[in-house]
Amino acid sequence: MMETMLVSSLTKAGLEKAMTPLTEGKPLIVCRSETISFQIVFRDSNAGADTRVSVSRELYGEKGKCIQGRHGAGERTSAGKELYGEESPGEDKNTESKEGPEIRVRRVLNVMCRRSCNPESYDQDYLFYDARMAPDLLRDVAEEMIPVTGEWQSLWIDIFAGERHKPGMYRLVIRLMTEGGETAAACSVEIRVIGQVLPPLPILHTEWFHCDGIADYYGVDVFSEEFWRIFRNFIQVYVKRGGNMIYVPILTPPLDTEVGLERTTVQLVKVEQEGEEYCFDFSDLGRFLDICLEEGIAHFEINHLFTQWGATAAPKVVAWTGGECRRIFGWDTSSDDPGYLRFLGVLIPALKEYLKGRGLLDHTYFHISDEPNPESVQYQTSQGAVRHLLEGCTIIEAVSDYEYYAKGLVDIPVCATNHIEPFLENRPPVLWSYFCCSQTVEVPNRFISMPSWRNRIYGILLYWLKIDGFLHWGFNFYNSMLSKKKINPYDTVDADGGFPAGDPFLVYPGKDGIPEESIRIMVQDEAINDYRALYALESRIGRNKVMDLIRQEAGMELSFRQYPKGDEFITGLREKVNLLLAQEL
Repeated sequence: MMETMLVSSLTKAGLEKAMTPLTEGKPLIVCRSETISFQIVFRDSNAGADTRVSVSRELYGEKGKCIQGRHGAGERTSAGKELYGEESPGEDKNTESKEGPEIRVRRVLNVMCRRSCNPESYDQDYLFYDARMAPDLLRDVAEEMIPVTGEWQSLWIDIFAGERHKPGMYRLVIRLMTEGGETAAACSVEIRVIGQVLPPLPILHTEWFHCDGIADYYGVDVFSEEFWRIFRNFIQVYVKRGGNMIYVPILTPPLDTEVGLERTTVQLVKVEQEGEEYCFDFSDLGRFLDICLEEGIAHFEINHLFTQWGATAAPKVVAWTGGECRRIFGWDTSSDDPGYLRFLGVLIPALKEYLKGRGLLDHTYFHISDEPNPESVQYQTSQGAVRHLLEGCTIIEAVSDYEYYAKGLVDIPVCATNHIEPFLENRPPVLWSYFCCSQTVEVPNRFISMPSWRNRIYGILLYWLKIDGFLHWGFNFYNSMLSKKKINPYDTVDADGGFPAGDPFLVYPGKDGIPEESIRIMVQDEAINDYRALYALESRIGRNKVMDLIRQEAGMELSFRQYPKGDEFITGLREKVNLLLAQEL
């Protein structure tokens, strides 16, 4: 017998000891301009080796009329009356309407997590610590038959309500159909679309985008027409899931690269060198910016001008010189090399003039070197060497030592969540936060081995602490640690064992250049939407009352290290916020 259960998006089927079903009869509330998700888990302990099902869905409006329908593989169209009642769409295989919210159904697939956590640093709030298969990859359900086993597996259901969608009550029915077209199991859920349109995210959010990741995986020439097609596909998902600022590789980024090794050249600025003279072609940069602007990105961060973890060397720079394109700077170029500093002395003013001409300079941020350590004399030297070139611009940097900010070396500090307390106590005018592979104890993160509430809580904490922006280093990093080799992200989700599984990327490189999303990006999107909902409520009742509501639901003061654990606080708070937003102004 087929067992099914409706569970929240925060459940990881097969990993958690007990799955809490959604409350029967309680509608799922969705604001306009947001996506909410839930899951249908299913299994059949008596399933045979050849037991398979397809997926059918129907969405009914307030009058009981079917306004959307999707039939899976093997489903009989003659079953219309059974599926839709008196308002059958007849023999049409698919029915769509702009009246109700958009529904998307995806399978949750397991991936292999070899390095599930940092063995020297973890806490009790992980779902597992060993190497194992775990749910993460989301793949659209096509006209296919899904094997059924005695183990739990799940369907991921997205509900998106756009501004054009009509507020009201809807009923969604999901059916698992046998190869003979019979209903093996059916689940239904009530959906309430409210009139509130969530505002855009009011803080900046950047996930470092790695252009070499798509070029290397798909085997396309960098900045070819095929590259730009794939790039746009990835950017569309990036923006759809809350990204509003993008990392811009004017030079090949000196990130996560072994000393002496190189990553694939993705230098947007073409350089011609003749002696000590340089000319620049910004056409590829222009194409990059055009696509980002067209898709909704309005803020830009220029890649780091010196190598990571101390600014000891120049990044790789290639130039046309003597009729050939060759590397002119790199690991063998000291950060204080007069030739490289002279190059920057020409490049930066030209870049600023170009960005100013496009009206983008005021929306552009600059990096010197990522994660400088407290003993980094080279960082201070490098920063001093280019600071005058960046006069009037904003320097933003991932730092964990308050002294860097106190010395005026950084305009906007981006602080690790487990080192942010001194920054909160002596608060800069603008403060960002980040987490990565090292934020493993107490604080939020999005490793596959962690429960999803530890990912989603981040949105509430960003609001509570009034953080001005958040950054993560890996939207699509498809290399091993230190980029010693290229990897297939479907085979290794941990940079070949270098980082906790899930840290290096949020999306998988799907077929035809279309990215496939993960559970982690969808839960993070919910966290972003929580922030947007709190911000919308603030516009109605004021920040103090919103803070009081959060405090009341949490039963405590919050910090990145202290917050209620589990799903209940997050979902309960969001429900109360939604009900307040549903009230007429």
